[in-house]
Amino acid sequence: MDRPYYILLADDHAGFRREVRKILEEIPGVRVTGEAGNRRELFELLRQSAPRLVILDISMPDLRAGEGTRLIRLHYPETQVLIMVMDQESEYLTHGLAAGAAGVLPKQYVAGQMARAITAIRQGKIYLPPPAPGKKSLRMAASAATGDGRAGRAGRVN
Repeated sequence: MDRPYYILLADDHAGFRREVRKILEEIPGVRVTGEAGNRRELFELLRQSAPRLVILDISMPDLRAGEGTRLIRLHYPETQVLIMVMDQESEYLTHGLAAGAAGVLPKQYVAGQMARAITAIRQGKIYLPPPAPGKKSLRMAASAATGDGRAGRAGRVN
């Protein structure tokens, strides 16, 4: 993991992208290649330089995570997708995992879990955060969504 790990951020809230970028810039070896606020910008940036990872908001107004993940994985198969969610039980989350996302990160855990999520994905694992208090584990959603054994790689990296 000595080579730079290039990441593209895609979220329609510029302020949130700035905060995530600050966190990413503190992670050794990580380089942010660009920021996209909508579907057009995302795919334009992907065409310019395919990153190793796209951090994708689950519900940008013009691109839902399932569709976005599917398109990214279809046209840029070497690029992984980490989905950021507000609600761990969102139906879009299952769609994103089924489309081939490499992980899910609730936005409220970005500061504390981003480095762990990126480490897991770089190691070829599916990143799932710890369950929120009173919520069921995302492991069941991952298992149901992938149905191809990928859920066996799922887990937290502590």
